[in-house]
Amino acid sequence: AQSKEQRHSPHPQASRTTSPREAVIQTDAAWKIDTRTTGLGWSIRKTGETLNFQSVNCFVISPLIAEGLAMREAVKKCKELGLRHIRLESDSAQLIKALRSKLEPPEIYAIISDIRINCLAFETVYFAWIPRAKNSVDDGLAKQALALYQVV
Repeated sequence: AQSKEQRHSPHPQASRTTSPREAVIQTDAAWKIDTRTTGLGWSIRKTGETLNFQSVNCFVISPLIAEGLAMREAVKKCKELGLRHIRLESDSAQLIKALRSKLEPPEIYAIISDIRINCLAFETVYFAWIPRAKNSVDDGLAKQALALYQVV
């Protein structure tokens, strides 16, 4: 769901190794400009198991908002599952940069705020950028959710 400008921008480094007690959460979104609909996909990897989730949102006006919504849904699911240590990964460099900084883009200020408030429930939280090639499962989940919605 990233715009073309984002694809060509320099990416933050995906750094820091994962702790054995951390759940690794990867998120992605697929956005359809003509219907302003987005498919969201996220996976939660913890102690040898992977849980996959997807949903659809309407009236989404940008790819960045779509990526933020996917991250917010994933954080809410982690909270619901009672996880304590999480590493949140996305291939959206702009989203990860916003989550790591004090200055959020105005279009996603509310979503970033929601993510930060929900993250207060965890003992440790880490946001990491990952290359698109390492996010193929969640990309597929997001595209599948969007395609299924378009059929209905």
